[in-house]
Amino acid sequence: MKKLFVAIVVILIISAFMVPVFIPEELPYLTNLQLVLSALITLFLPFTLLSLIFAAWVTKHLYIQLERMNIGGINLLFRKPDKLFLDSAKAFLETKRTLYKINGELDNFNETLDSYFSTYQFFKNEMSILDTTKEDQKKLYELSSKIIRYLNEFLTLNQNNYRRWYQKTIEENRVLIKGENEEKDTGTKAHMMRIGELQKYYYDYNQILKGFKDINTFFKQEVNQTIKVDINKWESDYIGETQNFH
Repeated sequence: MKKLFVAIVVILIISAFMVPVFIPEELPYLTNLQLVLSALITLFLPFTLLSLIFAAWVTKHLYIQLERMNIGGINLLFRKPDKLFLDSAKAFLETKRTLYKINGELDNFNETLDSYFSTYQFFKNEMSILDTTKEDQKKLYELSSKIIRYLNEFLTLNQNNYRRWYQKTIEENRVLIKGENEEKDTGTKAHMMRIGELQKYYYDYNQILKGFKDINTFFKQEVNQTIKVDINKWESDYIGETQNFH
């Protein structure tokens, strides 16, 4: 291998010096030296890349894994689409605890909504590689569609109202509650409260918490039957303190 590398380097250098031989004499303004330098500069990038690959191979630090490529909107897949989809989805969901277990005392609902929206976008993008004419891939496509529908319904119902309330509460650093005709100031500073305590002042707290738990049930009972995630690691009541993935 080392001999081959040396041989390639020699060929590159010789090629650079051979360039003037093939240039017509009608170009007097280009000297041989200029041509050689131009050729060397042109060959510098592939030579550098070759050197890096060789160094990585020698030190055994080279690992290349190409699973997919997108060229002009066309997906080129180097593995079966269903296998690629399952592996990608599993790796993504392994860091999304709140999809399987919400903790109203420790989890920031505003950040959890961000996580749910990123999950919505993830499946919307990933399902595009699936071929619905094939049975196995069709089932994964249908599951993705169901995930998107559930998350979309939840976000549509809860996201805007909660974010407006949360943003106003944090910016003004005060907690308001609904009165009969107007809002009432509790006299409490939002920044001085634990997130779990603060969120309970949200006027639709019970609704959004139930929505989170419904999503948890859906992912544990349906999604996890196909995209198998180790949810046992999240069973501790204090998981939010030690492994607060959203």
